[in-house]
Amino acid sequence: MNRIRRVARLQLPAWPHMAGWTWGMTAVVFGINLLSVMANRDPGDGVANTGGVASLYAIAIGMATTSVTQIFPYALGMSVTRREFYLAWSLLAVVQSVVYALVLCLLRAVEQATGHWGVGMRFFDLPFMDDVDPVLLPVGYAVPMLVVTHLGILLGTVYLRWGSTGVLTGITLAITALGLAAALITWTRQWHEIGRWLLDQSHTALLVGWPVLVAAAFAAGGYGLIRRATA
Repeated sequence: MNRIRRVARLQLPAWPHMAGWTWGMTAVVFGINLLSVMANRDPGDGVANTGGVASLYAIAIGMATTSVTQIFPYALGMSVTRREFYLAWSLLAVVQSVVYALVLCLLRAVEQATGHWGVGMRFFDLPFMDDVDPVLLPVGYAVPMLVVTHLGILLGTVYLRWGSTGVLTGITLAITALGLAAALITWTRQWHEIGRWLLDQSHTALLVGWPVLVAAAFAAGGYGLIRRATA
């Protein structure tokens, strides 16, 4: 474990750069949403749900992918094994997810205290978390971040293994599979059953249980690929 922590420190110099770009671009998205809500708001309008916080998670995917592809060759040159590198990055992903979740909880509290920024705009305060236990709230932000970060790591390992062709092929196959699945569900008229199944799930299952399984699948895939990746 001490070795993994030492390897993780190799990646720390790049973390401020990653966090700066992630939150900087999220701030731009926030500003655009705020201006849009202000420009279109009429007296008596209720709270507008923008869903803009999703941009933070989307940006985190790209940052994780870029970091893995840039740091991996340097780590190998420092005699770091592929296993140590991957475990160290996974450790950083957990820490980053927790830190980001705490920041999001703080921003959510500020958003609520200011009457949703004075214009009735929900950005960090997600509607489906209104009834979530306060203890579970940070987890509800952290686990999805852990999922997308490991997705970014997985994409990075795909790039290391097969280059941009592998990444584009993987994305194309994923979109195709999702599209075919959606078409099949529509054809069999199962959307109602899926919606009812989701409504029957507990907050813990939706925010923690199922996302953790997805993150574990991404992590297993990334670990399997990086063992065969070349710098």
